[in-house]
Parts: sequence; C-alpha cells; structure tokens
Amino acid sequence: MNQPFSKCEHCGDVHAIVLQEQRRKNSVVVGYTQCPVCQHRAVFSVITPQIRDLQKRIRSVKNQYAKAKRLKKGERLLAEYGRLKERIGLLMQPLIDQANEELNQ
Repeated sequence: MNQPFSKCEHCGDVHAIVLQEQRRKNSVVVGYTQCPVCQHRAVFSVITPQIRDLQKRIRSVKNQYAKAKRLKKGERLLAEYGRLKERIGLLMQPLIDQANEELNQ
C-alpha cells in the first residue's frame, strides 16, 4: 500500500503523512500533521462536542439515504447532508485557524 505524501508549507520538505492528535480540555480534539524536518504543524481538524454531534447526525443521514426508497426522501436527506457539512465547515474553520496559531508559536 502506498503511503500518501505531503509538502510542508513552511520549509517545502516532502514527507509521508503521519496523523497526530492532541486532546484538550472540554473534550476538544485537534488533528494535525507535523513536518519531521522543521517541526511545523498543520492542523486539519478541530473536533468539539458540538461538531461531534453534527458528525453523528451526518452518519445517520448517510445511513438513511442508503436505505431510502422514495426519491423525495432521498432528495430531502441529500439536502440535509449538504447543510450539515456546510455547518461543520463554518464551525471548524475558525477553530483550525486558531489552533494553527497556537501550535506554531
């Protein structure tokens, strides 16, 4: 199996991606990759309890969509999936930006 590679945005080194997590207070989990050369960290996700609940709802909607037999229900579930995904993105992006600043001070 080929391992994916990443290019460090800080020093330009190309290296294998190794996903890491940092658990913080209040059940917050920060996911990031770290460059082995310059130790720069790139945050790719910040999961809060609110975002975790939205992710659970997305999984539920995906399962319901897979079982949906009526077109109208499928369309409604697909629209709900899109709204949930957009909401997660809007909630997560400022947290990612903040975590990037904190980890790379």
